Amino acid sequence: MDDTLNTYGLCDQMHWYVVRTKPKQEMRAELNLRLWGLETLLPMVRDVPGDGRSIQMLFPSYIFARFCASALLPRVRFARGVQTVIGLGEYATPVDDTIIAAIRGRMSDDGFVRIEEPQPGDTVRIADGPFKSLLGLFERRRGSDRAVILLATIAATVRVEVASTVIRRSSGSYRTPHITNVMDAQARG
Repeated sequence: MDDTLNTYGLCDQMHWYVVRTKPKQEMRAELNLRLWGLETLLPMVRDVPGDGRSIQMLFPSYIFARFCASALLPRVRFARGVQTVIGLGEYATPVDDTIIAAIRGRMSDDGFVRIEEPQPGDTVRIADGPFKSLLGLFERRRGSDRAVILLATIAATVRVEVASTVIRRSSGSYRTPHITNVMDAQARG
């Protein structure tokens, strides 16, 4: 490492920053910054747990790097694989340490971010497709890529099957008499 990069150790303004990478260059940019001695975070997820072929970036085209912007910003911006450092104009905008801690707190021992799976009875929102924006109750998984959701209509509860990738856990409560009766009946046997 050259002397210019050693100056970051003397800087008292070490912060995390969001680094936008060139398309599909997250790993290249992250490796180059780590080789300079910078602390980095490249959060990844597995689409299907245990399936090594379905690895994706949690934030495609973005990584996090911790450095002293007053000493290293121009060098980081011109690192191979990097497009820019996110900020206003010529200034990089620091990311609060609690955000990095929250991401790391969801990482498992294998280094992948755990995406919380909905549990039966959890309220979910459908994020895409013909049922977009509707709330329902998660009933169960069907295979590795489908989910069965209970939706309440005016007269009855209807089961719909949607792609697992389009459901999001919701903090709201979605218990109607129809759905509560269906869930209770399933619990009894």
